[in-house]
Amino acid sequence: MYVVELEKVTKVYSSGDLAVPALRGINLSLESGAFISFVGPSGSGKTTLLNLMGCLDKATEGGVRIAGEDVGRLDRRQSAQFRGANLGFIFQNFNLLPVLTVYENVEYPLIMIRKEPAAQRRKKVREILERVGILDQEGKFPAQLSGGQKQRVAVARALVTDPKIVLADEPTANLDHATAFAVIALMHEMREKLHTTFIFATHDQKVVSKADIIYSIEDGLIAGTQTNGAFAAAERA
Repeated sequence: MYVVELEKVTKVYSSGDLAVPALRGINLSLESGAFISFVGPSGSGKTTLLNLMGCLDKATEGGVRIAGEDVGRLDRRQSAQFRGANLGFIFQNFNLLPVLTVYENVEYPLIMIRKEPAAQRRKKVREILERVGILDQEGKFPAQLSGGQKQRVAVARALVTDPKIVLADEPTANLDHATAFAVIALMHEMREKLHTTFIFATHDQKVVSKADIIYSIEDGLIAGTQTNGAFAAAERA
């Protein structure tokens, strides 16, 4: 089953009279439950691809179907509702709210997007904090956490809504080597347990080495594809 389908997708940004192409006719189908990396130099189109998949931007031309939905037809309100129901996001700068505790940061999307009852929220938040190994930090504020702890909170926040897809833009960029490995292992474990599709834009070979499928992006085009042997064998079975 394909969770992402892009057909002849182009994206052009305008700067005055200048048209700057970011994507040039991308065709792509991504399997549900995969661990996927997009790699390429800065300006190659990686982040633009993630923004289209995350309903944060719209294609100039072509079709974008996410979790079976033609997202190009959604207006701003519908796009926000779709993101809340289907997508989670992890950023390189964590994007935690400094005035909220760990617990409150993870609870936030359940209040603002899902509007779930308090008892249900509490159950979900504590379960996901325990899964990512940071339940004992639930009362602390982001400033009291290490970089690795902050990213674990970010992973928990991304997963608390049970998304079909988690989109991660350079999620290990601000982590040291050992912490980056630990966070990647955590996300890999969460993929195995929750069957969530993880899609990365990254330069980090530690992330790439764990991917099932690696897409190389150059000048807005897919320049190459590499498939992990174990994943390829499972797909053929």
